[in-house]
Amino acid sequence: MKIIPAIDIQNGSCVRLVKGDFNQSTTYNNSPYNQAKFFFENGFNHIHIIDLDGTQVGEKINADIASKIANDLGLKVQFGGGIREIHDIDRLLNNGISKVIVGTIIFKDKDSLQSLKNNFDQNQIIYALDFKKVEDIYCVCTHGWQEETNIDICDFIGKQEFKNILATDIDKDGLLEGPNIDVYTNILQISDSINLIASGGISSLTDIDNLKKINIKETIVGKAIYENKISLKDLKAC
Repeated sequence: MKIIPAIDIQNGSCVRLVKGDFNQSTTYNNSPYNQAKFFFENGFNHIHIIDLDGTQVGEKINADIASKIANDLGLKVQFGGGIREIHDIDRLLNNGISKVIVGTIIFKDKDSLQSLKNNFDQNQIIYALDFKKVEDIYCVCTHGWQEETNIDICDFIGKQEFKNILATDIDKDGLLEGPNIDVYTNILQISDSINLIASGGISSLTDIDNLKKINIKETIVGKAIYENKISLKDLKAC
């Protein structure tokens, strides 16, 4: 299992939200750079960075911080948040970012998704399909989790070809109540060629073991680290 520690940046600090609610924000470190260095010193070479400020305004606010972390520390950084234009992706990749996470831009217009597939090495693109339960459907949300669509996440994945998918259960995120195993199982049944990255709700080594059992190869861990629910030593051993 590849464990990727998370750094969410809001107002220049490392924070965690609850269920994607920007009004429920807890600050854990005033320096994203120092937090990344801490992860690096504990044996992690791959970091997940989300620009929360960028998701709100639709611009890359904290991209320079992410690039500095990547270039100074030699870390592989996957970065997302506020990426609304194709040229933003080029700039990020040219400035040290290893993988770019795209979400809202997928649904910008009917040609956006195909443009992303045609113009970039798919090993460098992660398609973020953040979802929440609306009535009986797990619907994709966009614009920093704030806008619900009527797009069923599994139906959408079934109609496309993706290499890397980051699926975050918004209703689980920040609650430390365990990941949505049922949705992840359904996604993996659609295609065995998808690299599914699980995110949201992970609180224990048991949660990680449960993800392993359904053949998840990568997962993002955030609040469980910051709240000392799982040690970095134990995560490194996964």
